[in-house]
Amino acid sequence: MTDPDSTDWRKEAIPGLSVVHAGTEREAAARQFADQGIVRLTDIFDETGLRRIQEEVAEHIRTEVPRLDRDVYRDPDGTTVRVVNNLQRYRPYFARLLSDDALLDLVESITGWTPLPFYAEYFAKVPGGAVANPHQERAFEYVDPPQYIHLWIALEDITPDQGPLRFWLGSHKQDVLPHTERDFSGMQYIPDDVLEQHGFPVRAGVGSAGDTFVLDSGTIHASSLNTGSRPRPSLVLAYRGADTELRTA
Repeated sequence: MTDPDSTDWRKEAIPGLSVVHAGTEREAAARQFADQGIVRLTDIFDETGLRRIQEEVAEHIRTEVPRLDRDVYRDPDGTTVRVVNNLQRYRPYFARLLSDDALLDLVESITGWTPLPFYAEYFAKVPGGAVANPHQERAFEYVDPPQYIHLWIALEDITPDQGPLRFWLGSHKQDVLPHTERDFSGMQYIPDDVLEQHGFPVRAGVGSAGDTFVLDSGTIHASSLNTGSRPRPSLVLAYRGADTELRTA
């Protein structure tokens, strides 16, 4: 039977993911990741660690972003920074964070493969920010074999009105689905009718500041409008397998 939440991912009533404790439930995290392609972890980043990330991002945006002609995306107003790519290229802190032994051990224990730091990105979904339509990272970043994940870190509490990420559970077990539609910026995504053919259950990425969502690159995800009054800031740490190759389309 098709999960009723799978046919309208924009619904605000989609249930959230359960919490798994990174320090004490590694085996449970690994099982859930293998089965669902997504797991929500707590107790990785404390208040001090989150504050340091926020400070480093803010300093990068203040001092370096104005000089960059790449790795920065702004909202249509031309001033609000929406995405900052490849933070590790510009600030040593993020290169060190990607290479942190505890994080590398966490990734390996959940995925079963040896991780190689890939990149760090900052996302801030501002109030009224555009919809991110359903897609798979694997459709755009060609890692062979497809050992490629995101640690998606909530830098503040994420409430249902902020357009939290939606995750299609178990979709990572499928091949890459057709990305035949394009949004206002030209980004390709999976049409609703294709999603409805599969009936994957959908869960929302609501959570607390510091929660870390471990996302397989094949897991379909999206987000609706941020209808709240606060931005939804997050940091992504990406890893790929140590024995993988990057390929072009």
